[in-house]
Amino acid sequence: MASQYGKPMEGERHTPKYPRDYPALPSGLQPLPFYPNLKRELRSVTGALVLTYLEIYHPPSQDASGALLSAPVTLHLDKISEDLQISRRTLFTALCVLAARWGSEEARARAARAGREFLNPAHTINGRTKFYSVTGAIGYIPHTIVQLRRNFSLIAAMLQNAGITSLAQQEFVGIDRFKTLDAAAISAPTAHIPAQKESPSEILLLTSVFAGDRRSTRYPRLRAAVGAGLLPASALKPRRNAGKHLPDSAERG
Repeated sequence: MASQYGKPMEGERHTPKYPRDYPALPSGLQPLPFYPNLKRELRSVTGALVLTYLEIYHPPSQDASGALLSAPVTLHLDKISEDLQISRRTLFTALCVLAARWGSEEARARAARAGREFLNPAHTINGRTKFYSVTGAIGYIPHTIVQLRRNFSLIAAMLQNAGITSLAQQEFVGIDRFKTLDAAAISAPTAHIPAQKESPSEILLLTSVFAGDRRSTRYPRLRAAVGAGLLPASALKPRRNAGKHLPDSAERG
């Protein structure tokens, strides 16, 4: 139950705004490389992962000579949310860090003619100049499709400051980390030690040791075990001769 100020009480879970506010399916994405210096430049771990994802899986189009084109890239935000296993809200927050957002193509075109397509004057912590411009619905409602354009000069400068020559997908061909861990656990030295079988006398002796010193009852139990054929008669000899090896103080006590 929320308080009078509309905030969840302590211990109360946040209810998603939409039924699919969180990814419903597991991600089929290959492992993404993580660059710590990229996080330092963006001041956001999620922003670094989203930027890496965009540059690897949604690169800019190129012409026949390999030159980069300024044509927009279409993004399905639900797909990105499922690939990165983050909520729409988290993705929306990361895009606010990375991009200037425009509600319509007309608004973006006016800003581009004025030289402020990639500007957000209201942002002071994460920088007013952005790496992308996003045109489309401003929010994190389901089935959102937006158009993304790049600020190529700013992206190149940021990568240079972070010491990154290029953003590329790391390959893990033939390597399954979890299978490797399982194999290492099976090949541990303790896995090859067979369980040693203990004789009835050893079991009885260990039981008496871990149960404490029960001198008043141990000898009758040993004698009963010998009488039942569970132990050899030699099991009684240490008890009969134990008094000869005790110190004088123990005998007097």
